Amino acid sequence: MVAKGLDEFGYAELAPLILKPLRVMRGVRSPEMAGRMGISPRAYQDFENGRTGLLLARVRLFADILKLDHFAILAAFHLGKPRIAHVFAHNKFMLVQASAVDEFDNEMQDAVAAVDPLTVLDAHLQFYEQLAEAGRAQLRAADGRRPKD
Repeated sequence: MVAKGLDEFGYAELAPLILKPLRVMRGVRSPEMAGRMGISPRAYQDFENGRTGLLLARVRLFADILKLDHFAILAAFHLGKPRIAHVFAHNKFMLVQASAVDEFDNEMQDAVAAVDPLTVLDAHLQFYEQLAEAGRAQLRAADGRRPKD
């Protein structure tokens, strides 16, 4: 049971849908994960099953141990969509985006911050569609299929 008020965003229900599949995907057993995180097996099970608060440091440590994108895991919790963590944790998609923002100089940060949110969303959607098309082409090439005409 999660303490009252601790889970106002529904993270407790999402925790086992996000964290356990990622650990299993990496082939790490929960007792091993507990040891690597420096916590008891019971504390680890409580963490993975959402029975305790999801401390940012603990989520980051979980991701670092499994060599996954912690930003993708956090986005999955925030958006309530476990698949985001499962799909993007491998290629560090969210981390790459954060790294790109980190490269902005002060002037660029100010300029981008001045753009209205709908324009930012539209630009992102266009960018992601182009990126998805590049990904589709790579998937077709990997399958030995011809490019789409």
